[in-house]
Amino acid sequence: MAQPRFQPQRLSPQRLHFCGEVVPTQQGDVSAKLAFALASSSGYVQHLNALKARSAPFFAVIEPILNKYNIPADFKYLPLIESAWKANAVSSAGAIGYWQFMDETAEDMGLSIASGNDERTDLSKSTEAACKYIKFLYHKLGSWTLVAAAYNGGVGMVQRKIVKTGHRDYYSMTMNAETGYYLYRILAMKELFTNPAYGIGSAGMMLASAGNAYELERQQARRMGWLKDDEPEPVGVPIESLYQPDVPLRSEAYVMDSLLTELLKHKPSSTPVFTGDATARLIQAGPLKVGQSWSFALTEDVQIGEDFLKSGDVIYAVVDDLDARGNIFLRATKAISAETKTTIQLTLMAMNPATGLAGIPRPKTIKPGWVVQWKL
Repeated sequence: MAQPRFQPQRLSPQRLHFCGEVVPTQQGDVSAKLAFALASSSGYVQHLNALKARSAPFFAVIEPILNKYNIPADFKYLPLIESAWKANAVSSAGAIGYWQFMDETAEDMGLSIASGNDERTDLSKSTEAACKYIKFLYHKLGSWTLVAAAYNGGVGMVQRKIVKTGHRDYYSMTMNAETGYYLYRILAMKELFTNPAYGIGSAGMMLASAGNAYELERQQARRMGWLKDDEPEPVGVPIESLYQPDVPLRSEAYVMDSLLTELLKHKPSSTPVFTGDATARLIQAGPLKVGQSWSFALTEDVQIGEDFLKSGDVIYAVVDDLDARGNIFLRATKAISAETKTTIQLTLMAMNPATGLAGIPRPKTIKPGWVVQWKL
């Protein structure tokens, strides 16, 4: 059966997105990670015009191939993040080339990895293979953000997270540090390349006024010998641009900075408290290690789906993760009725009442009676 073509959302140009999927910057940890990624990339700003000029011929080759496979153009930043445009880049894990393919994946996608003919170092061929792999990942995961995460951390890891959490939201999943930060690096690079507030200087103004940017990229690629005049354009449906010439751009990062500045001027007198869908007190804590089981007793009646749970019913949770900031990520997997001893399968996430997000600060002493908020 033919796969449906990607249909991007009609979004305001000001709204930050990855491949048409809105970035939930209203969530505190999301905006904090994005701000950190932008700050970490700030060293590029003074050399941004040179980086854009260096990237242009690569984009000229990659963009039409992405179009051919109906893959959103935001994926063109992956090889910049992965290899910094170095054909012979080799990772500590042994991944090679522009798109950093491991041996097995490269061969599965039809690339030769023979000594002296390693096609991972060929920009066009490796981009074709990357598109096939990205399409494979999207068929498995159904979300472009999760595809980016799987490209970095592996499809198996992402699928296990989906099963554990019961949802497909990258931004609220607990992943290893590299994968959990990977998409923010791409978003930061996209912001640097597309936000007019960065890199506005004489070179930037000259490029902006010199004509069609796409044609300039292709001309530079021809000068470098990567494209030939007699080569036909790849056939495909271009991904719809969110840029509208008649709408002035005011980037979300700029808006976020302004809002944060105003908020810091007027610090609230009290910290907001978020209430979960259920409240339970700790009965017994297992070892403070990933995968260990803890038990809690509900302190109030609650209905979860078609199941009605009463105060005193026991829920069992596992430790999903422990981060460097001392947060514990707990996921409840089942409940047992104190009255009927019936087992009910469920999924609840322990919630930080200060942020409304998963991951609760670990108290100095973990002992029975500790009250935790949970959300569906």
